[in-house]
Order: sequence, then C-alpha cells, then structure tokens
Amino acid sequence: MKSAFLLSENHHVIQSYLNHKGGHFKVINRVGEQEYDILCRQINIEKTNYSFVSKSDLERGLRNDLWIGLVLFVDGQKPTKYLFPSTVWNEPNQLFTDSAVKNPEYGINLNQHTMQDFVSEHAFDKMIQQI
Repeated sequence: MKSAFLLSENHHVIQSYLNHKGGHFKVINRVGEQEYDILCRQINIEKTNYSFVSKSDLERGLRNDLWIGLVLFVDGQKPTKYLFPSTVWNEPNQLFTDSAVKNPEYGINLNQHTMQDFVSEHAFDKMIQQI
C-alpha cells in the first residue's frame, strides 16, 4: 500500500514513515497540501472474508483525514488494493460493520452480496483521486 502512494505523482509519504514497518503511515497531497493518515488492513479471501479495525486503535475516532487501505489477496491473482475513508463506518451496513461481539471494532465484510459494490466503488486508482 505504501509503495502505491510512493508511486503517486500527487502524494508524498511523510519522511519519518518511509522506513516504518507498521500498517499505519501518513501521506501529504502535493496539490492541496493536506495530510492524511492511512491505516492498512488485508484480507486473504481463501482464508477469510473479514477484516477489522479495533476501535481502541482509533484514538481520534472516525474522521475525514483517516483512510483505510485494504489489500485483497485471491489465490493465483495479483493482490488488489482498495482505499476508503474511515467515515464509511458512520453509517454501518452489510459491508462496513460496527460490532462489539468480542471487542468493539469496525469491520469490512466481503461476501457475494457486498463484493461487487466494494470492488467498483473503492478501487485504489479511483479513490486516490479523492485525497
């Protein structure tokens, strides 16, 4: 995910995050000079159709400058990147869930009903234009 932002002409990964190994980094939009937090998650569709962000990981809550980068792994295919704002969880639905079964978390639930909309609406190349 970070490499996709490094290759973007309009975005810059903040220097202190270039060698950071975690799934969280910051980027600056070179055009509008706005700064965004990117929190990365992954789903290996052969093992699970769900990923989540623990609410305890979101110290500042859902906000316009926090985006989620999701890498989807499907056996035999090149990994696919997706991007969406954390604010999608302000209105939970079948795809973007708000749950407290074990621990309070925001979920991404990909299944036969949600996959097509997710893929078309949140493709990385489309969504990066919005930040």
